[in-house]
Amino acid sequence: MHHHLYRFEGLLGARSVEALDTEFQKLTQRLGYEALFYAPLLPRRERAAAAFQIEDQRITALGMPSRHIFTTFPAAWIERYQNAGYAEVDPVLIAANLSPLPILWRTFLAQKPQHPIFADARAHGLGAGVSIPIYGAAGERAIFSAATATSPEACVEHESRMVGEIYLTAVYFHQAIQQLDMQWVASRSSGNLSPREVESLLWAARGKTAWEIGLILKISEHTVTFHLNNAKRKLGAVNRHQAIAAAIGSGLIAP
Repeated sequence: MHHHLYRFEGLLGARSVEALDTEFQKLTQRLGYEALFYAPLLPRRERAAAAFQIEDQRITALGMPSRHIFTTFPAAWIERYQNAGYAEVDPVLIAANLSPLPILWRTFLAQKPQHPIFADARAHGLGAGVSIPIYGAAGERAIFSAATATSPEACVEHESRMVGEIYLTAVYFHQAIQQLDMQWVASRSSGNLSPREVESLLWAARGKTAWEIGLILKISEHTVTFHLNNAKRKLGAVNRHQAIAAAIGSGLIAP
């Protein structure tokens, strides 16, 4: 099928969690799945640590603060998932940590014996679905799922037709989340950047090397690297490209 990438402009243009959630709700019609779910994935040890976060004490199905979760899944299923401790044994999550390829729930439904989580999900209105593991550029992980109450047999054709669209949607939605996170970090940190750090980021955004920036600012290459590393740390970025993106997103620099 032909993918019209302009359809994702609403996701990438969202400037708040509320705006992004509005776009997320619209995806149910576009994809033809009434139940959608997005959440970051954390290793087990980090999920345990997440319970002690101060910023948001309500921990949801995958052990993440709820502000990172977007879902149209039935509330009763989210509650059941948590209470049953399914995050530790969910075959879909296990598969998501092993491969970035799309996961078709029906591959598990065909296995004997069938994992009890699927009968439980079906009882809560989730009969079949597709999950997309997301492996981000900075090493972050997430999962995007699209599910329906329809039986696996009845939705095979629709699933085959839409799996590529679901994959693209997952990637674009994750990027939209990353942009919001960078803007949030930058808005909290940009005031702490020194003038030299801002100047160094600006010239780096214009494609200059540390050596070239040193010539422009009349400082050593080592000092430029020092400023860029400081800016990266203050902006919560894992690399120079993320720091530049965060600075641009917050209006701190305009290359």
